[in-house]
Amino acid sequence: MAPGELIGQWLQGLGNSHRAHYEAAKYYERLHLWIGVPTVVMSAALGTTVFTSLQHADDAWIKTLMAVLSVSMIALTSLQTFFKHSERAERHKTAAVQYGEVRRELEQKLQFASVDEAVTKMIREKWDAADRQAPVLPPGLYERVQALRDNPLQNPSGGGA
Repeated sequence: MAPGELIGQWLQGLGNSHRAHYEAAKYYERLHLWIGVPTVVMSAALGTTVFTSLQHADDAWIKTLMAVLSVSMIALTSLQTFFKHSERAERHKTAAVQYGEVRRELEQKLQFASVDEAVTKMIREKWDAADRQAPVLPPGLYERVQALRDNPLQNPSGGGA
């Protein structure tokens, strides 16, 4: 493989990783909200229901509602704690930034300097370091990002990362 082909593959791979980790961060942020918002709403409803139930202690439906809200709130809070979606989102954002830095450095070297063996070694080492620190992507996400980059007609942003 010619050095130019290798550099082209690296630019595409770095771009894909950069974009995939940003997409993963957005995915985990959405999951965090999908679990967190109902938990907050249930907590507020439960607090209100407790005061209502004190006034109408004989209403069975209020007691049932309180029990359902309590169990649901505990389950959602436990899921949120267990899966740590907000932490995962932050780790993917950090990884995306690292891949973006390596990609931009390679692009800068291509524009303003020659890319020799020493430069490719330095870029590879930085990329390897980013790979070591990056969390695992959700299944199929990297492939979806690559497919969008390969087929710009499906990607309204024009395929850039």
